[in-house]
Formats: sequence, C-alpha cells, structure tokens
Amino acid sequence: MKISCLQENLNKGVTTVSRLVSIKGTLEILSHILISTENGRLKLSATNLEMGINYKVGAKIEKEGSITVPAKLFSELISQLPLGKIDLEEKDETLYAKIDGFNSQIKGLSSEEFPLIPKIKEKKIISVTAGELKDAIQMVFFSAAPDETRPVLSGIYFKVEKLKIYLASTDSYRLSEKIINLKEKETSIKEIIIPAKTMIELSRVLDDPEKIVNIYINETQIMFETDDFEITSRLIEGKFPDYKQIIPTGAETKAVLDKDKFLSVIKVASLFSRDTAGSITLNFSTKGKIEVIASGSQYGETDSTCDAEVTGKDSDIIFNSKYILDVLNNLPSGNITLEISGKLNPGVLKKEGDKDYTYVIMPLRA
Repeated sequence: MKISCLQENLNKGVTTVSRLVSIKGTLEILSHILISTENGRLKLSATNLEMGINYKVGAKIEKEGSITVPAKLFSELISQLPLGKIDLEEKDETLYAKIDGFNSQIKGLSSEEFPLIPKIKEKKIISVTAGELKDAIQMVFFSAAPDETRPVLSGIYFKVEKLKIYLASTDSYRLSEKIINLKEKETSIKEIIIPAKTMIELSRVLDDPEKIVNIYINETQIMFETDDFEITSRLIEGKFPDYKQIIPTGAETKAVLDKDKFLSVIKVASLFSRDTAGSITLNFSTKGKIEVIASGSQYGETDSTCDAEVTGKDSDIIFNSKYILDVLNNLPSGNITLEISGKLNPGVLKKEGDKDYTYVIMPLRA
C-alpha cells in the first residue's frame, strides 16, 4: 500500500474511528485500526465487536493495500504532525509515515486478522438528513439508562410509521421522545432498540447537516451510511416499555419561561443539592415566577427565582436537578413550557410550540 493524503483529513478520520477501539480488550487486534484502500479513497476501520465504523478519507492512491496499526499510537502520532501532505506506505506489516522531515515507522498486524465489519445492504429502510437525525439524537440520548442492568433501557427506541420517525429513551425516572417528520413515506419499522452508545457515536460524526443518511436493517443489526462513513451496530433484544401511557395528557399548572434563564437558576440550585440526591423544590406562582429552592446540611441553601408566565393554580414539586439540567443543556435557546399536576405526578417539559418533542420527569418525594 502506498498513498498520500492531507494530515488534517487523516487526523479527523483517525480521531473519529479511534473512539470505538477496545483499549482493554483481550484481543490485541481490537486495539488496532484497519487502514485500507477502497474505490480510490483511504478507508479507516475500527470495531469493538458490538459496533463498527468505516470512515473514508480522500487520498491519492499509488498502490492498493491494507494494514492494521495500534490505534492509540497512530492517533497520537498523526495529531502531532504538521499540516500538509502526509505519505503512508506499508511494507512487511510496518507502516511508514513521512511529512516535512518527520519519518516514523509503526509496527502493525496483518489486515487478515481484523474482524469483518458487516455491510447490511439487503434493503434500505429509510433516508433522513444528518441534521434532523443529529438533533433528534441530541434530544433523547441522555434519558437512556447508563448501565445495562436492564438492557432495553440502555438503548434508544426507534420506530418508523407512516411519515414519522419516533425516537425515545427512558431510564424509568425520565423519558424523552422526539419525532422526525418525513416528507415521503418510507418503509415502516415496527420497533427496534439501538444501543445509546451507537447513537452517541453516530451524532458525533454527523457534521454536515445537509448530508443524507441511509439506514439499513436486518434482524439483528442496523447500519447508518453516508458518502463518508458507515456505522454498523447490533440491536438490543427485548421489548421497549409502552412509554406512551405514562405521558400526561393534561396539567393543573403550566409555566412558560426562558430556557437559558431557567438553566442558570437550576445550575445554581444544583450546587446546593449534592448531599440530597439532587433534590430541588420548584414553587410555581401565578404572580409570574418560579421559585427554586435547594438546601443541604453540608453545603447550605439557596433560593432563586425565574420569571415565568404561570397559568392554572399555584403549586410546588420536587425534582432531581440533574434530570432538568440534562434536558436544558440539550435544548436550543428560546421559551420552554413546564407542566405539572400536583406533587406526585410526572412533569412535562417541552419547547414552546414544538409538538414533536416531549420530556417527562418523575418527581421526588419529600
């Protein structure tokens, strides 16, 4: 193999695929990335056996070939090299990298040892713009359970029906649902569960909002494809909870307020709720404000207010500050609505005027 490409493009690709590398795995080959040539481009590949990525980089190909190299070393090396054209050449399972006076040799392993990353091409299920998909992932990923004690809760629910894509996640304490509206009817997907880790990695590489993402699926795997990359992942087995039934359909108290101002108030309150499991109290007043109170024996207390248009009746509720911060940190600026119905029922947070996003949060008991 003998190729040349720009350092900045190679660095971007290596950084992207290296996030999937299994550093602590028992198989040495899983700590490597595969460098190969395909259709006149350089292809970088990595896998942890549950998820795999192929990332394509523009390059001048003088000689076809392939090799695997340690991901950590190669990533650190490329990031330290100067901008400009870098020459890569493989000889006898060693990769030679040259650019502006830097000459490095990296010992690799045969590409034949690298696990196959399957390409699911039986049937394209759906196409969506990268911008829409990235935004949707950003608004639901944080509600998935961080561990796999209950595997179905560690994933993101994905369903295509008529002209809508439904994405949802829940850890049983809060729930996020985002709907993507399609312009053309696509093949329906009844219900699948995609690992949240896969969706997070996918959102990181969706850097061009106008790109089209093609989605393929079979019984056990899903693949996301653009002109620049392919991400393949296993699906999570099991049935996702019937989350629709827990979304409140009405509210006794409704507040409309500025997201950024509310975020600042919640951030301050969270500082004083560290020894009370994040517990903060929200007092809704129809006089035009939400009062946020937090206190703890170790840190002290704080009492802040945020202007809000409150309708219904005065009320109060206790929430985990982290669950509010998670959603506010991922919503765009503008007004939001927060609805509650007493102290014991879940609250609902939405972007004002947006019927396609819903965030449900369970209250804490006093």
